[in-house]
Amino acid sequence: MIRTALIAAGALVVAGAGQAQERPYMALPSPVSATCANGLCQPRALANFFAALDRPGRPVRIVQFGDSHTAGGDILSSLMWRLRGRFEGRDILLNAHGIVGATLNAMAAIEPLLGPQDGTPDLVVIAYGTNEGFDELLDPAVYEALLRGQIDRVRRAAPGASILILGAPEAMRGDGGGTCPGDIEQRWKAPAMLSMVRDVQHRVAASTGVAFWDWKGRMGGDCSAFALTQGEAPLMRGDRVHFTGPGGDWIGALLFADLMTAHDRRGF
Repeated sequence: MIRTALIAAGALVVAGAGQAQERPYMALPSPVSATCANGLCQPRALANFFAALDRPGRPVRIVQFGDSHTAGGDILSSLMWRLRGRFEGRDILLNAHGIVGATLNAMAAIEPLLGPQDGTPDLVVIAYGTNEGFDELLDPAVYEALLRGQIDRVRRAAPGASILILGAPEAMRGDGGGTCPGDIEQRWKAPAMLSMVRDVQHRVAASTGVAFWDWKGRMGGDCSAFALTQGEAPLMRGDRVHFTGPGGDWIGALLFADLMTAHDRRGF
């Protein structure tokens, strides 16, 4: 049984996996990442997590720290019920610390980093970056030091846990200057700092030996936050930042697929 605990803006919400399994199958795009092979860089860093999934006995524990993408729950619910389907009979527990509008500073403010409800995690996911990307005054050096510091904190708090950074997804602001195909008003463009944030995340993950998922690339790269709002069943909301319910389910499915590709190719 999977119990998915979502902490959203301080409120605890329990989402069952069974509801997600009732969603009808719908073929959706699966863009290729040009940054990480099969969407995931440093897959060896997830060896302990993969071993825990394969090992019978104690529950597999995942802890995620993040912003509104974490707090919303659709992405994590999608990932979790797919893990349940793949590893039937395993007790997979998720505790997600997600706060709308949060940056990595929110994780830094949690003391102690892991509470009793987190247990001893096999995987710790760091999923920030969108809100930092909209901060025009963000100092790249300060942000890099903060990220390295949080990775160190995870390693001290959970020495055996694998660590996965979800690279900041593509997001856009609507104040003009856009060049995306189909944007007749030329309104939507990605904030300049967002690519910097993503580059820091990618580089720090490589230098510290933690896994990195190319969320932007798996969305479709540049202008994907605009393209995914189009059509009769859009995968992103009109703010070009947040996903619709089906969009969250789609992203969770892509993350699951990339994790399982790495799981099945161990030995790499």
